[in-house]
Amino acid sequence: MRNLKKILSLALALVMVMSLLTVAGAKDFNDAADIEHTEAVEVMSALGVISGMGNNTFDPKGNVTRAEMAKMITLISLGNVEPNAFLGTTTNLTDINGHWAEAYIKYCYSQGIIAGRGNGIFAPDANVTATEAARMLLVAIGYNADVQVYTGSQWSINVTRDAQISKLYDDVSVTSTEVLNRDKAAQMMYNALNAKTIVKSSQVD
Repeated sequence: MRNLKKILSLALALVMVMSLLTVAGAKDFNDAADIEHTEAVEVMSALGVISGMGNNTFDPKGNVTRAEMAKMITLISLGNVEPNAFLGTTTNLTDINGHWAEAYIKYCYSQGIIAGRGNGIFAPDANVTATEAARMLLVAIGYNADVQVYTGSQWSINVTRDAQISKLYDDVSVTSTEVLNRDKAAQMMYNALNAKTIVKSSQVD
């Protein structure tokens, strides 16, 4: 299991401590009534992974882009890291140079968390689908994209299988091609903190 899982475990410990406290967060937004996953939003906000949209709103129904997902995964994995640390990372992506999330994308790329859409295209400003987000989170918590076959024509089926095993979709009602909104993204990130992962072993008879 990669070190990312250890870091996520530390985040989970923080969540457990926070559960004993009164946490201000989702309920204080002006649009709190529209937030379905209140606890997840509060925890992700407290961890600095996802924040409000200004004017004291959270915009729970707002779409999440692929770049935003890369940033959230970087923050939940490494904490409030200085993004410039990853600017020197090389990739084969041609459409991220100068993008506000370039460093976060490069970190996730270096860890195999993200993949392009072919021909060097990442499409950072495109909306992320539930399955794309699940793939990113699965790799972040230790799944191997090559071993689990998260590429090719069956990638979405394999991702959905492992997402269900790891309970990434618990309390999240989505279809595979559905664009992920901020409310559901917070819940999936929250689920990832305590997700079930696979352990590979070998046996010789």
